[in-house]
Amino acid sequence: MAYRKKIAVLSAAVIVLALVYILSFVFDPERRQSTAFAWLDPSLLVMADGIEIYGTGGVAGGITLLSRKDGTWFFSSGITDFPVKQHRVEDLLNALSRKDVYPLRAVSAEAIERLGLAEESSSRIRIRGGAGLPLLDLLIGGGDALGREVYLRRVGRNEIHSGEDRFTFYIDARPSFWYDLRLFPQEIADIGAVQQAEIALLNEEPFILRRSGGGWIMVGQGSALDTRSVEAWLRSVLEAEADDFGLEPPALVEGSITLRFGDGTTRTIEAGPADEDNNRSLRVLGSGLVYVLTEWTFSRLFRESSFFGE
Repeated sequence: MAYRKKIAVLSAAVIVLALVYILSFVFDPERRQSTAFAWLDPSLLVMADGIEIYGTGGVAGGITLLSRKDGTWFFSSGITDFPVKQHRVEDLLNALSRKDVYPLRAVSAEAIERLGLAEESSSRIRIRGGAGLPLLDLLIGGGDALGREVYLRRVGRNEIHSGEDRFTFYIDARPSFWYDLRLFPQEIADIGAVQQAEIALLNEEPFILRRSGGGWIMVGQGSALDTRSVEAWLRSVLEAEADDFGLEPPALVEGSITLRFGDGTTRTIEAGPADEDNNRSLRVLGSGLVYVLTEWTFSRLFRESSFFGE
């Protein structure tokens, strides 16, 4: 009996010690901190000048190519480069370079296949710097049972980690998610700097809105216009975003808006006729970019003179 009691006491002691060890591992901040790391070293961000994003299913899911030129990021379509929302790219790079806890989950070849981390079929984010130097090549696999975390693996390594799903958002994004489709740079979106607006539409006489004192007039018309209506329209023009980028400029111009600023500069946008999908191509003179507007967007910007109270 005494022997059995000793065995029971020793077994209980082993269990208690094991529990203490496990709990100390889980809740010890130093141990948890030791598993925290960033996928991309923050010191390498300044070198990053190319990003390749492979969608769901690897290459078959499509590739997004982003490149940085003279400090500005662009979307590469294969034909031309389109401007992108800079903060979108910065958010992705910050997510990759943010230090966090990524627990090790597996290291086997079987787990790589099972968790969707095979190179040929996995989603992927590759960051390049300098002359094509790979700064990071990260594979993104399937999600956990709750859909809150994804499995992650560096190319060339077998270690599989899991972490908060900050990356699927970018992997599955359409090109328009990245595009900066503003017609005018944000820095000139100052209504007070606009002194005159000239509007020309097909089948209507061109007309001019001109600042006069604290309000606006239509040239050739004596009475003052409603200032709030004119400036609300101006704001919609200065802050306008297209619906997509196009490749061919309008062959025929059916509408134009020219804004004249107090510093003597002008900005002109020209829109072509509606196509079979009820979209219009548009260009901003001097920028070299071609945009696509829906008919609804076009009608909001290219107003007839009656809108201003003629």
